[in-house]
Amino acid sequence: MTGNFIEVNGEKYFLKEDHDGYIGYQLGNIGLTNLEDLKCLEDSDNLEYLDLSYNRLESLPDSICELKSLKFLYLAHNQLTHLPNCLDNLKSLELIELRENQITSLPNSIGKLKNLDSLLLDGNPLKNLPESIGSLSSLEFLALFDTEFECFPESMKNLSEFHLDFSNSNLSAFPESLLAIKNLVGLSFVDSNLTEIPESINKLKVLNFLDLSGNQLTNIPDSIGDLSQLTYLGLKKNKLTILPKSIGNFAYLEILDLMENELTTLPESIGNLKSLIRLYLFNNKISNLPESLLKLELLEDLDLKNNPILNDKENYVLENLKNRDIYIE
Repeated sequence: MTGNFIEVNGEKYFLKEDHDGYIGYQLGNIGLTNLEDLKCLEDSDNLEYLDLSYNRLESLPDSICELKSLKFLYLAHNQLTHLPNCLDNLKSLELIELRENQITSLPNSIGKLKNLDSLLLDGNPLKNLPESIGSLSSLEFLALFDTEFECFPESMKNLSEFHLDFSNSNLSAFPESLLAIKNLVGLSFVDSNLTEIPESINKLKVLNFLDLSGNQLTNIPDSIGDLSQLTYLGLKKNKLTILPKSIGNFAYLEILDLMENELTTLPESIGNLKSLIRLYLFNNKISNLPESLLKLELLEDLDLKNNPILNDKENYVLENLKNRDIYIE
């Protein structure tokens, strides 16, 4: 390496600032099979990000752990099977992106990355996480979709508030071990083939984001109404024919997405959603709406496309909503 560039297979790659002003190397999709050509990389004391995505790397040398200033490490779409045990030397690391590799396990040392807020592991044959994962005190987002993950370690109950994406097309049952993670604020199970949600979901008391879109749900448990902190609830592309009355318990709910179900109406309790701004009902079988819908003073957007009610030109509720400043389609 010389000055502000590194040479790889005769090509020069210069240090660049990303859109947030961080300094690093963009070495994605350049055909790397190992990092021997980057053996001087550890001399880059000021390196804040390193993008090695879309190469053919099977392993990382221990020398990568010498990058003391590194905050963002992008390794998506390689062939990595493991990470170096010295990973805990990267004290400044805030994000590790490992999407679409061949990772089967993580080193225990990962739990020492006290500044790590995003860990993206989706698309790996990962079956478990080390107990040390519960020590990631800054973790805000954990992506595990399309992994072979089976059970959440008990230590995860020690994590601070974070969002988990566990969407998985091979999933058919809700993982009960997840319910012990009391500080979950966001949970995604998109396109996961779930057929039911347990009554015990109400254990996730601080949940404010829940996306269950693209499953095989025919009903939602009444206990969902106990998730009093929800601001977003995604239920589109399921097989719902009815909603529980408890759906009206969400005092802070701003977005309710019910598109592409089999609903014919909504419960009267819908009128209790005082914070609701957007209600998406596209492609259901809605033929009437409860008058309580007129109580939603903050409602701005109502999507009713592909519902029979749009053919009812004399529907009292619909006509009254049209007279307000609400975008209806």
